[in-house]
Amino acid sequence: MKRKSFLLSMIFVLSLSFFLAACGQQADEGKSGEAEGQPVSGGTVTLSMFSTPKGVFNPAFYEDQYDAYVLQYTFDSLWAYDDKLQLNVPLLAEKWELSEDGKELTIQLRKDAKWHDGEPITADDLIFTWETIAHPDYSGPRYYMVEMIKGAKEMHEGKAKKLSGVTKVDDHTVKVEFTVARANTLDNLWSTPIPKHVYEGVSVKDMPNHEATKKNPVGSGPFKFKEIKPNEYVVLEKNPHFYEKGKPYLDQIIWKVISQDVAIAALENGEIDFLSDISPNDFDTIKAMEHIEIKETQDFSYQYLGFKLNNPKLKNKKLRQAIAYGINRKAMVDGLLKGHGAVLNQHMPKASWAYNEELEDAYPYDPDKAKQLLEEAGYKDKDGDGFVEDPKGKPFSLKLDYPTGNPIREKTAPIIAEDLKKIGLKVEVAKPREFAAHADAVEKDKVEMWLMGWSLTPDPDPSGIWLSTDPWNYPHWVNKESDKLIKEAVESPEAIQDQNKRKEIYAKWTEVVSEDVPYVFLYSQNKIEAWNKRVKGVTFDWRGAIEHYKVMDWWIPKDQQ
Repeated sequence: MKRKSFLLSMIFVLSLSFFLAACGQQADEGKSGEAEGQPVSGGTVTLSMFSTPKGVFNPAFYEDQYDAYVLQYTFDSLWAYDDKLQLNVPLLAEKWELSEDGKELTIQLRKDAKWHDGEPITADDLIFTWETIAHPDYSGPRYYMVEMIKGAKEMHEGKAKKLSGVTKVDDHTVKVEFTVARANTLDNLWSTPIPKHVYEGVSVKDMPNHEATKKNPVGSGPFKFKEIKPNEYVVLEKNPHFYEKGKPYLDQIIWKVISQDVAIAALENGEIDFLSDISPNDFDTIKAMEHIEIKETQDFSYQYLGFKLNNPKLKNKKLRQAIAYGINRKAMVDGLLKGHGAVLNQHMPKASWAYNEELEDAYPYDPDKAKQLLEEAGYKDKDGDGFVEDPKGKPFSLKLDYPTGNPIREKTAPIIAEDLKKIGLKVEVAKPREFAAHADAVEKDKVEMWLMGWSLTPDPDPSGIWLSTDPWNYPHWVNKESDKLIKEAVESPEAIQDQNKRKEIYAKWTEVVSEDVPYVFLYSQNKIEAWNKRVKGVTFDWRGAIEHYKVMDWWIPKDQQ
């Protein structure tokens, strides 16, 4: 699998979870409970997941979000994003430097970092990881995160045995040459090493199912694997070799698989300490629990209504604009999300530094404007049945497809049809499919209009989804100005040197998208998480709490362990 499978797996996660973004409430970037005493060691924290991990506990190969939850506590990356979405927090990398032309990166690793078995983490591990991903037999979804390295293409095609653009300077220093300079090189470069001494001698095609992946993983993070019981739980314990001395404070973390139906009761009675993917409908119930902290933040995801622009029915821009004006998206946020989210008018979530505030109020609910646009485009009700005919006077209707798996999204489908009925558009709501079948139908152009969502990374580069040639450009939107701006935002010297310049370019790009309406951006839900107040030192920001890299700071007072 290449990048496509990874992105589809992310959409699948999106369909199972309640993916959320801004309602104007800001994340609390401080820590919970620091004023209640100094951190102490000991104790166990139990976290919940609603589906069993697939058990691919190798960061180079996993695709499942539930595997990712476990991996983020057991494998460290080179660096992390700070609370301002800047990639500048050193983890395994002590420091790094890009050359002036942006084509060479020097990475210096910490000398005190060790694998869980006590072996040192070295430049060899990092090089081994990149060459594993570039190998012709690699089947994971991350080749696109090494393809910018010089020699990766040749290695991937079987024409080379090594990456020509990677040089080991010493045991803890690596130099990497890139084929092109880009503003988001660090964001896209794969940065989580796997242990060479564990996997050396194992064929790349066997790595995903190897014992070191499935049963006895050796990681680098603050916690190491203690017990893996498929379909039930994963027990992690403190890594005694962790480079931050005295940390982590906790003795154990347990990832427990529980039914979503009993999750709130389990949080209330102390069976679990953390709960994520909380529905807006459950917010007030949890907030009323005195021993539970609940917080929400803007999330990097959104739901949308897509149009197949290669379908003659949907080629008219004014028709698409009329549909955008005709859907009461604010009512969805107020009603279905209980206010825990926001209407979105662009690909950039509100939490992104690239968010274009000029589009904040684009396409407000305006049925009269929608009817006017339809009439201007030649869509008129000529037989008095309440529905418009097409510009040639023929009956006109549209079909809306949507997947199961996200209860709130499922409820939006009939609401959209009813809203569009009010402006004279007849919409047939198809029977929902399982998500995998829905995604396949969308990919193969077996739909006209459809509901789906995207989960995004902090870097706002929309390529992969929005370039005219991208395989995930499901609307088949071809726009030369859009392509030019997308590339300019990462490849122009001005954008590479200045994030504000990138923001200006993305502002122009979002306005091009807004004018042409290949999607109707619907809404973003907020990321809502809750945890027992006995757990102190919890940092909650744009990524929430359970996906924050500072898990090593969590602690529990002695009398509550």
